[in-house]
Amino acid sequence: MKNEKIKKWGEKADKHLITSFQFQRLMEFIASIIIVLAAALVGRFLSKKLKQPVILGELVLGAIIGNIGLTMGEGALVLDPAVNNIADVGILFLLLFAGLSLNLKEFRKIEKSSALVALLGVILPFILGYITAMWFGFSHIIALFVGTALMATSIGVKAEILLELRIMGTRLGSLIMGAAVIDDVITMVILTVLISVVKTGYVEIGEISIFLFLALLFLLIAVLLTKEKISSALDKYLSKIKLGRENLLIVGIVVALLFSLVAENIGLSIIIGAFIAGIILGQLSFFRGLKDYVSLIGGTFFIPVFFVTVGMTFDLNAFLSMSGFAGVLLMVAIVGKLVGCGLGAKLTKFDNRESIAAGVAMIPRAGVELILVKLGLDYEIINTEIASAILIMVIITTLITPPALAKVLRK
Repeated sequence: MKNEKIKKWGEKADKHLITSFQFQRLMEFIASIIIVLAAALVGRFLSKKLKQPVILGELVLGAIIGNIGLTMGEGALVLDPAVNNIADVGILFLLLFAGLSLNLKEFRKIEKSSALVALLGVILPFILGYITAMWFGFSHIIALFVGTALMATSIGVKAEILLELRIMGTRLGSLIMGAAVIDDVITMVILTVLISVVKTGYVEIGEISIFLFLALLFLLIAVLLTKEKISSALDKYLSKIKLGRENLLIVGIVVALLFSLVAENIGLSIIIGAFIAGIILGQLSFFRGLKDYVSLIGGTFFIPVFFVTVGMTFDLNAFLSMSGFAGVLLMVAIVGKLVGCGLGAKLTKFDNRESIAAGVAMIPRAGVELILVKLGLDYEIINTEIASAILIMVIITTLITPPALAKVLRK
């Protein structure tokens, strides 16, 4: 009898401990969210005062709160892990909104221009990155990896800037977003080849062929769904369904998540899936009000969390320890995109200001590179110092692009 009482008391104590632990985790999560949102709010306020894009303030405030502990010798600020999941949702909201805002008719007029801008924008950064790594004495495989890391661009960052500057649906905005998607697809192909070589010692033709086939099939289906005849047929069917705005938002999010999952499983990235979902939904009259609802919920919570947490990944100590290599890598990352993409735009009959704007807009990295760094560390292609240098390049290019692009366009 006594043993049974002790057992019951022990069970109650265990439940109490679990409840206390869950409550503590909840408090840590709430505290983390408060810190991030407060930083976003202050950053936005300062950006407005300085007449800069709000994304700049969010990134800078993120970098400050991420390093304030390091400067005081207390270690970096650690957020609750759930905040990173919210940040991931934020990038999906941002790309869904960007897709809904894209002027598809305008893009179709300049799709060849976007392809040329993307092509030159990956070739030059790759060459410069490879030469830089070899010059600093790194191995051939590391040099290939660094070159690949400079190829991609950040669809999310440029989408936010273009939306804020209200040029997403213009000829220039369509050129930049089209080139960004093509850019990331090319980078994923090269990354697949590189990882195949590292794993097997040779190029796995079968694996690469499957990836290319599935990626092209996915993109082909997306193109077909945006055709006017198919869009009209879908609209005719959907018009019979009556949805409130909350349900419309749920349907839009579900479609974006489904496309993101398919894209991720194919080997592309979830952000490409969300962007394409936005383009498809944007062609349907049924989803006409979706853009405003996505903007409201994404722009007031999820998207600010994403940009502040990206800013927090900037590591001041890592920058100081790898300042030589990181500094040169940063310079070639900027020059590669600015010259390569700017030249591509100029060759396709864009004027000087538009060409410079296209080059500047393609500078930020904060998407595929983060995946690439993780794979590089997992497969032991690079060490933490090289990873830090790449991350520094990602953060600084993301920080400098908003004011630079705003300045070019305002001129």
